[in-house]
Amino acid sequence: MPSSPPGDADSPRLICRCLGVSSLRIAEAIRAQGLTQVAEIQQALQAGTGCYTCHPEIEELLAEARGEPISAQLRSQNRALCQSETQRQIEGALYGGIVPKLPAGSRVEIIWVEGLQLELQVTPELEAELRALITDKLRKVVCPDLEVVFRRSPSR
Repeated sequence: MPSSPPGDADSPRLICRCLGVSSLRIAEAIRAQGLTQVAEIQQALQAGTGCYTCHPEIEELLAEARGEPISAQLRSQNRALCQSETQRQIEGALYGGIVPKLPAGSRVEIIWVEGLQLELQVTPELEAELRALITDKLRKVVCPDLEVVFRRSPSR
């Protein structure tokens, strides 16, 4: 499993994996529109209308906006689920749909995923155009707020 860089536990993250809605977008909608319930977020952003596994995280964002304390255990559980589901989503998009369409001999490896940040290691042959294509596809399939950083594989 790819390692994770040290990061802030409250860094932006992918909340609704079904529809690719980040904590950034949900928090902004809560502030801008005065949303107070999951149903309102569902209406405004469609977040939480798919599999419903993100509802505890949406509830946490709503509680934070109200200034309510959140238990460390709940926060930890939400982050762990979010991290594993985001990792799964990225792996599926990358290895199931993007990499098979790259030129023969191209290699792409996930170095780490943390929140909305992803680092990939690529073969030197992947020109900037292909890197942009990979980034665009991941943002379409996973989340528009995903930050993709590339590390070049060592030359052999």
